[in-house]
Amino acid sequence: MKHAQQTRGALLALCLIPLLLVSACAGNEQRRSADEGEREKAARAEKTAREESEADRMSVREMVGQMFVVSVGGTEPDYFIEKMVRERNVGGVILFGYNMESEDQVRELTASLQRLSLRTEPAVPLFVAVDQEGGDIASAPWVAPQPAAAEVGRRGDPAEARAVAAEIGEELLRAGVNTNFAPVVDTGFGAAIGNRSYGEDPDLVSSMGAEAVEGFEGAGIASAAKHFPNHGPAASDSHEELPVVDHDMKTVRSYDLPPFRAAVEAGVPMVMAGHLLYPAVDAERPASLSPRWMDLLRNEVGFDGVVVTDDLAMAGASGGGTPGRAAVEAVKAGADLLVVSSPPGQQADAYDAVVAAVESGEIPEERIRASVRRLIEVKETYGFARG
Repeated sequence: MKHAQQTRGALLALCLIPLLLVSACAGNEQRRSADEGEREKAARAEKTAREESEADRMSVREMVGQMFVVSVGGTEPDYFIEKMVRERNVGGVILFGYNMESEDQVRELTASLQRLSLRTEPAVPLFVAVDQEGGDIASAPWVAPQPAAAEVGRRGDPAEARAVAAEIGEELLRAGVNTNFAPVVDTGFGAAIGNRSYGEDPDLVSSMGAEAVEGFEGAGIASAAKHFPNHGPAASDSHEELPVVDHDMKTVRSYDLPPFRAAVEAGVPMVMAGHLLYPAVDAERPASLSPRWMDLLRNEVGFDGVVVTDDLAMAGASGGGTPGRAAVEAVKAGADLLVVSSPPGQQADAYDAVVAAVESGEIPEERIRASVRRLIEVKETYGFARG
């Protein structure tokens, strides 16, 4: 009897060993998970503190400069762009077809501009941006031709949208281009859009656009979903005039906004606000200059990244005037990054106008400091070179 009890006790102990091991392993796993969570939390806190401290160290003039992406005069740095970098601390440049002859030439151009920016206090790397969408909107000559979005949309395979974006992104990055103002997530084929859109079904555009965002992300490129809230239905071109889209709020929410929400959920770091007048939201100002639209983008669509304007040299923003007042209105509305491809004098005037608006109190200093923190976060996240 005693022997049987001892045997049963031994068997019970043997049975308990795996349970104890499992429990120990589970405990260790929980501790590891908790430790990893704490490390991630500490890393995020450190990153946030670093971004805030960088912005806090900047003067008003330096912060305002970070909010500008300006054009370059030729295929190598000239007096004007060097002056914009050295004296106005611009946050980035945008390259067009006339700036890009070959991969080697663009690599030399971008490296030269980055060196200049990093040698100029506060030594922040530049956004180097292009519009490389595929199809007809493709000005980088070393990047392999890719199908237009409409062609990809017709085939209906979101994986193709991701693959196209990934290939474009990888090839851009080889020459030092770190930002692409793409993908187009407008629904519809209206004026200025045409085959740049994936289609007329917002669900299709949502799935394609989200995959494209992830393709650029995987390639290490900062992307921008455009043109918020939707240029697709417009019957006129915002390069030439201010388009008016008469959608009611039900249509805005069901047709125009879903692709932008999908891009945000996919992690897009930037959304480009278009020069589009939607009277149902704001009967006076285009989305790019509208506090109401910016509020809707932040609070209803849920976007907390960088809001970049479409080019403020376009008639849809300037109304035929200079970009200076448009730049001030865009910042007051909540934009973080201003694209200005106007002649150098107008670029400088736009910068000076925003500085004056901050110094006069028309724009609160904290308003621009919040933008600069977002901009630095994108540059940090995407590992823009610091030399």
